[in-house]
Amino acid sequence: MEITTKNFSEQLDDITKNLKRSCFVGFDAEFSAILSGETFKHRLFDSNEERYDKLKSKVNQMIMTQIGLTMFQYNRDIDTYNAVCYTFHLCPQVFGDIDQSFIFQASTVKFLCRHNFDFNKFTYFGLPYLSKAEEEVIKQQLEDNTLFQNLSRSLEIEDERLLQSCCSEVSKWLSNSEEGTLYLDIKNPVLRYITHNEIRMRFPGVLTTDSLGNSNKVLIYRDKLVEGANSAPKTVLEENLKAHLLGFSQIIDLLASYKKPIIGHNIFLDTILLHNQFIGPLPNKYSTFKKNIHELFPNIYDTKYISHEMAKMLTFDEVWKSNALQDLYEFFSERKCKKLEQGVNPIRLSIPFAVKQSYHEAGWDSYCSGYCFIRLGHWAACVISGKNRPVGPRETLAAMSPYCNRANTIRGAMPYVNFIGEDPKSHRPNVLHIKALKDRVINVGQVASTLANFGNIDIKPYGSRTALIATSTQYTADKILKQFKNSREYRISEFSVYKHSVASRVAMWSGAILTGSLMLYFFHRKMK
Repeated sequence: MEITTKNFSEQLDDITKNLKRSCFVGFDAEFSAILSGETFKHRLFDSNEERYDKLKSKVNQMIMTQIGLTMFQYNRDIDTYNAVCYTFHLCPQVFGDIDQSFIFQASTVKFLCRHNFDFNKFTYFGLPYLSKAEEEVIKQQLEDNTLFQNLSRSLEIEDERLLQSCCSEVSKWLSNSEEGTLYLDIKNPVLRYITHNEIRMRFPGVLTTDSLGNSNKVLIYRDKLVEGANSAPKTVLEENLKAHLLGFSQIIDLLASYKKPIIGHNIFLDTILLHNQFIGPLPNKYSTFKKNIHELFPNIYDTKYISHEMAKMLTFDEVWKSNALQDLYEFFSERKCKKLEQGVNPIRLSIPFAVKQSYHEAGWDSYCSGYCFIRLGHWAACVISGKNRPVGPRETLAAMSPYCNRANTIRGAMPYVNFIGEDPKSHRPNVLHIKALKDRVINVGQVASTLANFGNIDIKPYGSRTALIATSTQYTADKILKQFKNSREYRISEFSVYKHSVASRVAMWSGAILTGSLMLYFFHRKMK
């Protein structure tokens, strides 16, 4: 089901109930930009902290335009999972001092068009949201009684005219009519809040409240003597305003409150954007970022990482050829490995997707992530028990616990991000050091071309005549070392800090010179 400003309020109760009944939640997001360019190229050298530092400066300009959530509920009587899927359309908002911004890359727009992204739903009906930091700003302004003044000052001309028109209508009604009530139709929730306050300030005798059954209408009573007359408390008006401004952030709060396990595919970048969009600006420290994410979502599972690890349990003929989300989902849904399909739990969608479902639609991808997680969890649980049979969510989560809070790292020095402790050590071979023997300046591009046939490598300069080489496997590193053992063009060896670091060489020579100087000094004194 697609959720926009048109149906969010009426669907919120059902979303809350479905979330509460779920055993875990599939998650996916679509972004307004794609990280590209040399600066953001994934390199074998990168530690997770270095990767985070590269990303945090860029994602300030990115937002999640779509978030997909699939709530998987378990029917124990028939050992079946029921999947309730939502696609939430999001759009930044301007509110008083808060003016959320983002960029749309041309390449991203082209990509989204190719996958039938609906820009009208994004711009006209996208849900608002606030980060925790922005929410605190609004709470403080409410406490200081400055929010109304700030909003009034920032009104656009059309809204200012509408507000003045409403006040004129109230004035005429009070002067020329004996009717006890008046209705004003104001669709914008922010302007509706301002109108309540403005009318109460200009006409102290009247009472205002929201019309029952129609949230767009402001109901005005002439005075307290009118039958049924009451004035909505200030706190109620403020809560209504905050509920509108929070928008999708209410769903994030529900996810955090219920502490449901979150299932994603290649979820590291998603967590960085989640922090920036719903917690606040990314912290300078990578460890603080991990701590904040873990406090928000204490149980995260990444099917990209899990499938990479569990693939080692299958033979070449049995295993999926790629663990990209589409390939992994089709591997399980099309039952391509029969031995993994024995005793599996049926998974049913409560509302079927369209026949031509796009894989880059957030709701569908969130369903695929959860589907793959259930299949992987079933397999892991059956291996532990030694029986191929239906498996419930508790047993699934217990079997998948070794993979909890570990997010895949794309082409980095470390295999995963650990949200609850120290990251693992590098799983790559030792870095190689290369020195040009003939040229005074090493040509990194030429070196890369020369070594391209040896396997997956990355190269970065390390001096005028030297560079460092990172390889994906020890096999690749050994081939390079063997091939260039007697080369007259390059000298290649395993990198050593003491041998190859400029600072270490300076320190050694400085130590040698100092030692030699002291020896000469004492020898000279002795001769005297």
